[in-house]
Amino acid sequence: MFSMKQVAYTLIVCFFILVLHGHLHAQGDLAKSTPTDLSDRPSRKELKKGSFTLALNASTSGTNGFQHSGRNWSLTPQAGYLVAHHLVVGLQLSMGKGSQTLKSGTPASVAIPEYEFYSALPEIYSRYYLLRFRLKPFVQLSSGYNFQWGKEYTDGVKASVNSRNFALSGAFGLHFRISRHIGLDALYNTRFDNNSGIIDSNEILKYRLGLSVFIK
Repeated sequence: MFSMKQVAYTLIVCFFILVLHGHLHAQGDLAKSTPTDLSDRPSRKELKKGSFTLALNASTSGTNGFQHSGRNWSLTPQAGYLVAHHLVVGLQLSMGKGSQTLKSGTPASVAIPEYEFYSALPEIYSRYYLLRFRLKPFVQLSSGYNFQWGKEYTDGVKASVNSRNFALSGAFGLHFRISRHIGLDALYNTRFDNNSGIIDSNEILKYRLGLSVFIK
């Protein structure tokens, strides 16, 4: 019996295969019907096979309550290669930190945990850009192994904690080309499979902004 996460993973993989097959088939038809080689014409609207890309996306949040304050941040650098037009495959590393502290004067009886957790998630990712316009929707799939560590305080006693788990993530967003080599990204990222036993800023911060640079 298949679980929901296995079904989701299978559907996403099939989607990428179908998109890639259809895209390569369309490129082949275009090459047959067009007498000139359009690939030599520079265009900031196209993401062409053979290019490298460097990207960075990030997010942050904070809380400032009457009795406690908290902060979360997450940063994800990416390095990829366009194995086909509009299709990037590469590596990324998500790094994050989440912390929460009680404010001075808060009664000891208040049941609000204090903690400081770090996360590091190396992944393989693939991203496919849809359409040929300057504003391009995209979908992304990534998978890796998540490492977490930190400390938490319970009744004034400090304890070290750690967690490791497989992670599978998906994202969709918009990419806007501001020049031939540079684009802005806005995306929503979600974790499909996370068995972490502690708070993970990389998972909590789903809405992210970023920058992509393309090098031919």
